[in-house]
Amino acid sequence: MAASQHIIIALLMAFAIITVVQVLRVTNSGMGDNRVSERDVTSVSRRAALMKRRGAWAEGSSSLLRDVAQAAVDAALAGDDDGLAPPVQPGKAYATPYVGGGGAQGRAGGSSTPTASSAASAPARDHSTDSAPGTQGEAAGSLPPIKLTFAPEGEEAQHAAVPPDADCPSRKPFHTILTAQTSTYQQWQSRIMYYHWLKQRRAAGPCTDMTRFTRLAASKSGKADGLERVMPTIYIAQLADEVIASHMHFGVLNRPYSFKVLLQTPELRAKIAEEYVFIMETDHVLLRPLPNLATPDLAYAFDFGYMHAGRHVDWVVKRYWPEGSYADVQPVGPSPVLIHVPKLELIVDDWLDFSMGLRSNAEAESVIQGWVQEMWGYSIAAAKHGVKHNADRNAQIEGSAMTRSIRGVGPGDDFTQKYYIYHYTYGSEYRMDGQPQGVNQIGEWSLDKRHYGGAYPPKDLELPPNRENPLPLWLTRAWNEAMAADDNWPETKALGTRGWRRECAAREAIRAHPVASRLPGSEWTWAGIRKLQFTEHPCTARTPWGEAKYGLLSEGGRCDAACAQSTIFLDFSGGLHNLQFKTDASGNLVEFTSTRVGDEEKVRGVRLIDDAPVVPL
Repeated sequence: MAASQHIIIALLMAFAIITVVQVLRVTNSGMGDNRVSERDVTSVSRRAALMKRRGAWAEGSSSLLRDVAQAAVDAALAGDDDGLAPPVQPGKAYATPYVGGGGAQGRAGGSSTPTASSAASAPARDHSTDSAPGTQGEAAGSLPPIKLTFAPEGEEAQHAAVPPDADCPSRKPFHTILTAQTSTYQQWQSRIMYYHWLKQRRAAGPCTDMTRFTRLAASKSGKADGLERVMPTIYIAQLADEVIASHMHFGVLNRPYSFKVLLQTPELRAKIAEEYVFIMETDHVLLRPLPNLATPDLAYAFDFGYMHAGRHVDWVVKRYWPEGSYADVQPVGPSPVLIHVPKLELIVDDWLDFSMGLRSNAEAESVIQGWVQEMWGYSIAAAKHGVKHNADRNAQIEGSAMTRSIRGVGPGDDFTQKYYIYHYTYGSEYRMDGQPQGVNQIGEWSLDKRHYGGAYPPKDLELPPNRENPLPLWLTRAWNEAMAADDNWPETKALGTRGWRRECAAREAIRAHPVASRLPGSEWTWAGIRKLQFTEHPCTARTPWGEAKYGLLSEGGRCDAACAQSTIFLDFSGGLHNLQFKTDASGNLVEFTSTRVGDEEKVRGVRLIDDAPVVPL
């Protein structure tokens, strides 16, 4: 080794030691929001990303109807020369760099200019200790508070930026964008998702196509929620409350709106250096590294079985695309989608407009269920502009305790090598004897994201009693792995995987309850959908989605005596709902507000008599 190289190495080591001292001083100085622990600086070369933080200040319009005003964006904040990141300021939006990011090749194209989404490369090493297929019991992640443990011999490589394209001639880089809101419900999901994104990017090796990551978070007035300390984040001022309310409180409309702001605000658009973006959701967990499977002319997406258009929706398609046809609408939504950015820019306006139109259209509701209307807004907009997708059923898997077999996976095969994403949209419900609890039932053992709307799930979740179905087993381990790797995972009083099942009260208690005693034989709407029927058999109801169970709430917690007397629980389709009833001047039950346990989604119900609502819908 040349003498000059020895000198350079000695200088770097001295510089690194100083850096550690600085970071530890910050760690112990009471700056709690920084959440940097001593364990986060065990590798001294992590200075670049701990120290540089650039951001975009995003403020949206406060009066937004069909046409959404472009967000006003101030200049990005420059990092201090001493490398210490400024504290988060409420109301500002930050896009933070990766730990280990920056350096001479801070962008995918090899520019020397560091960006707000500079990424670190990672060696293609897998230190697996978990016996479950596709999950690894690795130690902590590469970002505070997520920790990853790398082999010592890979220290220099793991802290270098992503190599330039000249060193990776076959690379076709894409920027992963996680769409989210800043609720507790989506915060913990984002942390689990990001941990596994980091893990799979590392597994892909330094020439991975998975080059950058940004959480695109819609929040009240663009206010930061603190997760910019964990992952690169751009905050967008969410749609005004009155806009969301006028579209039946459909918060998912913030997804196309956030992309509109991102792509049409020059300062934010400049942060997406790659030619492709991969749109993910908070309840996605990557199973294996994803190569760029898109081209400029063909996006890559998941084939949703419930999104196949038929003649019955043709009139809906023509309402927004008069010259179009249902036959041209592909069974895809906006996530997961890997797409050439110019194609996304082409459709983003119509994606938002069509989604808003569908969500305020009672006639469309009769043929397209509300929860997929924004997906239809995307697919109709894409068809209108000729944006085609490779719709792949292997892009993701959606499983549960009821899954009997996995398409394309034989006995002994590893499903994680067949699919790219685990989408945990469905809960897994088991009896403790290992048998599925049943359709639309809450299990004695239950893993369902909807349980955790107001609090984070606890660490070290009990594994499912059934070890033969690999899907719930893998997912529980994936959650546990991500939570264990996070030193700053909040303490929680939420239940784990047991205790969620609620049982019917005794017949005598039902008869004595001022609300439950009057429900048998009654019919109701649910979010405008007909109909919820309370049968003559106590504790049993029918919904448009299957059988339901209802019972009494106990006084305690957030339910006082008045609440217990006016509220029942109604559990179906894996969701726990608390229904609080209202009466008219004569004391008749006329409507209810349902609050879902977990994400606290609210739904209004109206009583039907002779199939007519007793109060306006």
